[in-house]
Amino acid sequence: MHLNSRVQEVLLRLLGAGDSSQTPRIERVEEGYYAVVRGASKRAKCPVSPEREDFPAVKPFIPHLVRTRAVYLNKASAFGLAKAESLVVWAGQLGEQVERGTRHAFAIVDADVFANEVSAFLRTSGWIVEHVEDALRVSDGRFPENANLLRVIVQMVLFRTTFADAARSLKAQFAGRFLRDAQLFARFEKRFARYRQAVIDRYFTVCPDRSHLGAGWDYWQISNCDAHDAAEIFELAMKEFETLLATPQKDWLPVVATVCCEQSILNLKVTHD
Repeated sequence: MHLNSRVQEVLLRLLGAGDSSQTPRIERVEEGYYAVVRGASKRAKCPVSPEREDFPAVKPFIPHLVRTRAVYLNKASAFGLAKAESLVVWAGQLGEQVERGTRHAFAIVDADVFANEVSAFLRTSGWIVEHVEDALRVSDGRFPENANLLRVIVQMVLFRTTFADAARSLKAQFAGRFLRDAQLFARFEKRFARYRQAVIDRYFTVCPDRSHLGAGWDYWQISNCDAHDAAEIFELAMKEFETLLATPQKDWLPVVATVCCEQSILNLKVTHD
């Protein structure tokens, strides 16, 4: 995701107000997306989490708070977003009080509004989009992929961008994944040409002829990997497939056999450090 200068201006304006009051200063970035800065309470004992202080303070001002998510601007490192600038880098001295804990700076995002807007945008590509709990399941008609909505919200806030920017970034990610899925499955088909291959849900599967057993590889394992790691994981999985297919089928499963024609498979999960 790329910085949106309008969002950064909103955040800097709130941070620059210099008001240490515990009454929250709130500015609406867009429908379902609010930037908030407020002074921390001065409790000497029994410290509480910022969320327990801040949510009651903003409740009178922000609708549908129960379905929102708060993302604190000084928590980029806690989310493992190495490419996101820290608060003191982009806000300078204005972020120092936040880093010291005397002020709280955060964004509140309505997860339902966000999911609906992103879903509508992704559907313009002709993709099938389902909202499943805190995730979006998107399919190009052959390969389903998954995105954790809460993580996308965190990225949007910490990269200081908008719903539309986040949706465009997610669209590019899915397009890249679908292309990679297709390329890897073409390699899978070529490598196991002797067998019946298929894409069943999120698995590349093989079923030996006249067999009721099937084996499948969960390609979601590489959804968030770079090209090098994805290729390495795929190659390791294919070697395990070859080993499995060279093994007598009676040894594939020590328990109940799965039925390939019912789209039930033995999943080979390959871990990668």
